[in-house]
Amino acid sequence: MKVIYPVLFYEEKEGGYSVFVPDLEKALNTSASTCGDTLEEGMFMAEDLIAGLILDEIEEGNKIPKASKIEEVTFEELEDNLEIEDWDYVSKFKTYIAVDISSFAEKWGKDLVKKTVNIPKWVNTKAEELKINFSKTLEEALLQKIYKD
Repeated sequence: MKVIYPVLFYEEKEGGYSVFVPDLEKALNTSASTCGDTLEEGMFMAEDLIAGLILDEIEEGNKIPKASKIEEVTFEELEDNLEIEDWDYVSKFKTYIAVDISSFAEKWGKDLVKKTVNIPKWVNTKAEELKINFSKTLEEALLQKIYKD
């Protein structure tokens, strides 16, 4: 499944791009903005933002927000909502960003993946005696390694 949303880009004077997805911000009542050091990175981050927000909505059983026509999305409305005075940007433009949600869900979805692990027998016995949830414990340990708490 593909989704397409209009996205607003601002090239910042100090470098990089600020990126906004007004339809998702309004519909989901959340921040739908990101940034990138280059235009390519800004576009990648826009795809990632859209995919993450839409996938969350799907997994929660919610309806996907409707996309506006690009002509209906205005810089003025965004800038009024942001309440930023004297925003010093070089240029701005809007474009559509298309995202393959199915591909993103395959890689990042919350579906469970079965893994086979080997542990010493005594550890297994003790963990079972303590009624330790092996899956939850492994998930917590992996997240701690990934994010290096």
